[in-house]
Amino acid sequence: MPKSEKFIQRRHKLKIINRKKSGYLVSLLAISLATSGCGGAALKSEFRDVSENHASLSDEQMLLNLARRANSVPSHFLQMSGVNASFSFGATVGTQTTHTNTSMPLVAALASLATLATKVFSFTGTVGLSATESPTFSFAPLSGASFAKTAYTPVDSRIFFEQLRQGVPVNQLMRILVVSIVLDYPSGKRLVLNNIADQDQPKNFRNFLRLAGLARQMQLQQVLRIDTENGQNVLTIPPEALPLLEKLYSSHEYGFWEDSPFVLGVSDGIPKVSFVMRSFDGVLGALGLAQKHFERWLASGQNLQDVPETERRPILTLQWSEGAQLVDSGLEVEYNGNQYKIADLNDGGYVTWNRDSFRVLNDLFTIVSLDPKDMPVQQLIKVY
Repeated sequence: MPKSEKFIQRRHKLKIINRKKSGYLVSLLAISLATSGCGGAALKSEFRDVSENHASLSDEQMLLNLARRANSVPSHFLQMSGVNASFSFGATVGTQTTHTNTSMPLVAALASLATLATKVFSFTGTVGLSATESPTFSFAPLSGASFAKTAYTPVDSRIFFEQLRQGVPVNQLMRILVVSIVLDYPSGKRLVLNNIADQDQPKNFRNFLRLAGLARQMQLQQVLRIDTENGQNVLTIPPEALPLLEKLYSSHEYGFWEDSPFVLGVSDGIPKVSFVMRSFDGVLGALGLAQKHFERWLASGQNLQDVPETERRPILTLQWSEGAQLVDSGLEVEYNGNQYKIADLNDGGYVTWNRDSFRVLNDLFTIVSLDPKDMPVQQLIKVY
C-alpha cells in the first residue's frame, strides 16, 4: 500500500479516537454538572422538611396536652434530641460510538482530480444518577428530676416583662402567667387577688379580671411603665397617671376592690405590685381548663357586664360551636371523641387572642425543655 494512503488511514483512526475521547469528556462533564449541586440541594430540602415537620409535630403535641388537661388527664412530652441524615450519591455513564469511512483509492482520486468520500460518525450516551437518604430521629421522654425542676418551678418574672416589652397585652400576660397579685398601698391597705375561677370565690376572680382590664387601659394610655428596682423589674404608675386612675376607679367594671373588707381610692396612693407566678405545669393546666372553668364561673351567677369588655372570654378557647366564623390556624386534634382547635373568632375584635396565648405557652416550653446533651441516653427513642 502506498505510504500516502497509509498516512490518510492513520489520520482517520486518530480522528475516531479523538472523537471517542471527546464523547467521554462530554459525558463526564455532564455528570459532574448534574451531581455537583445534589449535595447542597438535598441538604437544603432535608433541613426545610425536618424543620417544618418538627414545628408541626411540636405544636400538635402541645395542643394534645392541652386537650389532656382539659379532660383532667396528665400531660406527656417527647422532645427531639437529635437528627442525623446521611446522603449517598451515585452516577453511571455508558457511551457507544460508531464511525465509517469510504473513499476512493488515492491513485484514482488523483486521476480524477477529485476525492469522493463518505463519512458517518455517531455517538450515543446514557447517564444514570441516584441519591439515597438515610435520616435518623431520636426522641426522649421528658421526665425525671431535671424536667420536674423546671416544669414545677415558678416562671421567672423576667419572662413576663420581656413579653410585655414585645407588645403582648398586659391583661393577657396576667391571665396566663400570674396565679395571684398582691397590692400593697402606702395607706397600709393590702389586697390579694387570685387568678383562679374558683366557684367558691367567684367574686375574687371577677376582681382579678377587673384589675387585668384596668392594667390594659393604662397600657393603652402608655402610663404603665417597667422600671428596675434592686435589679428586679417592676411595674410602676407615674404620678401623672392619677387622673386616669381616678376615672377608672369610678367605673363599676374596674372596681377590683368590690366585696373586699375596704374601699380603695386615689387617696390611698399608688400600690406596690407583686406577682406570684405560675409554673409551666400550672400554665399548661390553667390554659387547658380555661374554657371549662370560665363557663362554670359564669354559671355560678356571674355577669359578663360586671367585667371589662377585654376580659369577657376565657384566656384560651379550644372547642368551638359548629358554624362559628373562625380565623383558623390549621392546628386541630381529636381527643376522647372531641375536637380541639387553635383558632380565633373573626368578630372584628382581638382576632389573635387564642393564637397569642398558644404562642406564649410554646415560648415557655422552649425554656423548660431539656438541653439534648443533658438527656439520659438510655431513654432515647430512635426512629429510622
